[in-house]
Amino acid sequence: MSIFDKLRSALGIKLKSYADGDPLSTSADNITASIIASLREPDPLIRAISIGLAGHLKNKAFIDQLIDMLNDPLEIVRQKAAQALGNIGSKKAVPPLIKALEDPSEDVKVTVAGVLGYLKDKTAVPALVKTLGDKSAHTRMKAAISLGYIRDSKAIPALSSATRDDNEFVRKYACEALGNIGRDSVPALLEAMKDNRLRETATTALLKIK
Repeated sequence: MSIFDKLRSALGIKLKSYADGDPLSTSADNITASIIASLREPDPLIRAISIGLAGHLKNKAFIDQLIDMLNDPLEIVRQKAAQALGNIGSKKAVPPLIKALEDPSEDVKVTVAGVLGYLKDKTAVPALVKTLGDKSAHTRMKAAISLGYIRDSKAIPALSSATRDDNEFVRKYACEALGNIGRDSVPALLEAMKDNRLRETATTALLKIK
């Protein structure tokens, strides 16, 4: 049995098949219930694909199950659950996503940090500031980017410190985040301009401030 057939069986609905062009034919409520059930399937691929469907449909009925899946034993499932929660956009997901910044997987932490920036909830700022000290440069970079999206001046001291990070991309995105925050960041950006490696980035960030 193909993975698509397994998915069709798990959902208990007719999905459009690449092979036979079957139409989607059932009520919205039945689809929602079927996807929620498929999110509990033992087959990790079924779970991962179902998470993608849940995120695409953006139905808040999936939120509780997706939050639970942030603790799934499989990294890819946790990562996709975070992405789906970001797509749905519920503030209810913010506290468990903040907790998920402590996930042992770098890929999951990077995804979660990005989702928190997309949600733009200021309650995530302390956790993202802490994440600027993560051992992974990629995670630190994503935290800096997300703090720039949230635009909370409380992040300025940590972002100013991040402009002196060992990694060039962390330094760059920390500068850009300071520029996004606005006028309160001017002293930090003027300080960053003293570093020849950041002069151009810091100048551009300053010029964007109105």
